[in-house]
Amino acid sequence: MRPREKKAAAGLLFFVLLAASLSGLRAQDGDPAEELREKEEDRIGRLFEKVVPTLDEARKLVDRHDSLPKRRFLLLRPLGGDQFSNEAETRELLDEAIEMLDSSPLRDRWKKLHATRQLIRKGHHKLADYRQRRIFALREKETGFFDRPFIYTKEDIDEMIAAEEKEISENEKAIEKLKDEIVKVLKELHLDIDRDGLESLLSSVSGDDFVSMISLFDNIRQLTGQLQDLTEQSGEALDIAKRYYGMHVVLVKIMDRMQERFISEIDKQHIPRLQSYGKTAEENIRQALELIRKEGGEEEILRSNIESNELTQRAAKLYTEYLLQNADLIRSENQQIKKNLATALNTYKTVKLSSDVSRLMKTGRQNFEALMQLQIPPLREFRNEMLRKEYQRMTTELLNP
Repeated sequence: MRPREKKAAAGLLFFVLLAASLSGLRAQDGDPAEELREKEEDRIGRLFEKVVPTLDEARKLVDRHDSLPKRRFLLLRPLGGDQFSNEAETRELLDEAIEMLDSSPLRDRWKKLHATRQLIRKGHHKLADYRQRRIFALREKETGFFDRPFIYTKEDIDEMIAAEEKEISENEKAIEKLKDEIVKVLKELHLDIDRDGLESLLSSVSGDDFVSMISLFDNIRQLTGQLQDLTEQSGEALDIAKRYYGMHVVLVKIMDRMQERFISEIDKQHIPRLQSYGKTAEENIRQALELIRKEGGEEEILRSNIESNELTQRAAKLYTEYLLQNADLIRSENQQIKKNLATALNTYKTVKLSSDVSRLMKTGRQNFEALMQLQIPPLREFRNEMLRKEYQRMTTELLNP
């Protein structure tokens, strides 16, 4: 290579390296808020691509619903569907969409927190096992040379206990960090839930469904924004605008479906089981008092049993009140959603201008934002250590019938 060519190549290399360096600096100096916004946009874009086919299928079922007979005789159903079967198909698609929409930064942190809690529980089980094995383990000095590779000594188990305790401690710190992050995300979503409220959600059987519902509503709000943008970009193509509005109607139906499921689980599953816990505790107290009266048992132990069952009664009563408050809160919101849904369905059938569709979607999105501003009451007396443990025990039983 000639000297002049070498100099030119060196100069080119210098500018390439300089450009790469400046690019790297710009990446490092990027606005964190902007990066988060772009990341969220990308997430919603991927979610939109994933869920749109299901929304469109459900929209088609909504389109044909009123043209179908209310209910055909069973033998005539192969000739064509009816409103009853059409509604069942729609519900199946809504449930599919709910599964897809149950994903967000909040939901990811919530799942990670529960997974970390599970690791801690497993860690405590390991510690119990190690301590039990340590009782009959030999000391290192008591083992033979050839035995050493095949057995765990007390010293080995001490090291295993120390390592497990360290891991549990690190996981507990991770949980505290995740709790702070979840409270922060909730505040960003305009939900006034502090650490006490979060602890109540974490200990409640309805907590997972509630967080799932928050994530789903936020996703729907953002997807509605995407549909609104597409509607505005479609110009005066009313058929395209109506298709997008039909998907918006399906999103409102999904909200209605999710809320109905939440209320139904509390009313038909959790409350009856909590009431049964209270009745069982009442019967246990009656039997203990009868034994004391007849001097048919150890009075001190029976008195202690009575106290435990009274605690169960109190916890079941407070837990029931808490779940009923949650159900009433969502029931009140659902009344508004049903009004929005009735309006959206009527509008879908009668709208004539694509500009009207865009305006109506904007109104729907604002309604979603208003509905998300919920204030969940905390479990009463949650700071009472004994009651908190009883709440958690009941939650475990409710989740694992």
